[in-house]
Amino acid sequence: MFWQLVVSGLATGCVYALVALGLTLIYRATEHVNFAQGELAMVGAFLGFTLHVHLQLPVWAAVLGGAVLGGAVGWVCELAVIRPAEGQPHVNVFIITLGLSIVLKSLAGMVWSHDEFPFPPLFSPRGVRLGSVVVTPLNLGTIAVALGIMVGLFAFFRYTRHGVAMRAVCENPEAAQLMGVEVRRVYAFAWILSAGLSALAGALIAPVLNLSTHMGAVVIPAFAAAILGGWGSFPGAIAGGMALGVIENLAGGYLAAQIKNMVPFLVVLAVLVARPQGLLGEREVRKV
Repeated sequence: MFWQLVVSGLATGCVYALVALGLTLIYRATEHVNFAQGELAMVGAFLGFTLHVHLQLPVWAAVLGGAVLGGAVGWVCELAVIRPAEGQPHVNVFIITLGLSIVLKSLAGMVWSHDEFPFPPLFSPRGVRLGSVVVTPLNLGTIAVALGIMVGLFAFFRYTRHGVAMRAVCENPEAAQLMGVEVRRVYAFAWILSAGLSALAGALIAPVLNLSTHMGAVVIPAFAAAILGGWGSFPGAIAGGMALGVIENLAGGYLAAQIKNMVPFLVVLAVLVARPQGLLGEREVRKV
């Protein structure tokens, strides 16, 4: 039972990690916190569902198409809502993204309704036996896809021109602009990439939760994962997401179901008390 819970917790944690990576991307590029990240995941999953049901695309082609369209939604949000607030205090953008989450949820309800829909299975329903543990292909597939995306992101940031430009903007936007990097274009691309990642995460978790406009609540554990791993740290978002998923699953398996959702946040609180910068975050030192 322990290993069964660990594997399924890793699968859930990979979804948390993808959404947390999206949060970290926007924060590192723009220093803004996007409270509409969960709604971007929900809209991307709905778009993939629509491509599969109405256009009869194969399920994985529909999921990838939903991620592309979700990235386009993120770009429109950045262009129409976030860019006009450029240079404003962070609290203004905080309120804007909070309002954006409400608008996206309401629009999704108008288009698709607030009902729940069964999302088409992404993997075979037959279980796979690994020793004494029976693992569902959904869990294994979710872990494999999420890890593949993470490796692809690492290669993108390390070996591509756009990735290096994003890293430069994350480190110092003014210096990057002086070196010829178009900072506004990087900001827009950060939103596109972040929204696409979240759309993939939404599609991965939709078969478990069922597709609905309430899926945006996944941003809450994603925030906790990003803080647990170290706010603003890409490796921290991955480690924090996986750790949070495992802790949540073990708490649900061995403790009362009523406190399942409470235990991970108690762990986050304990970690932040002992190590305020998170597990993999770096302590920020300011000179006075």
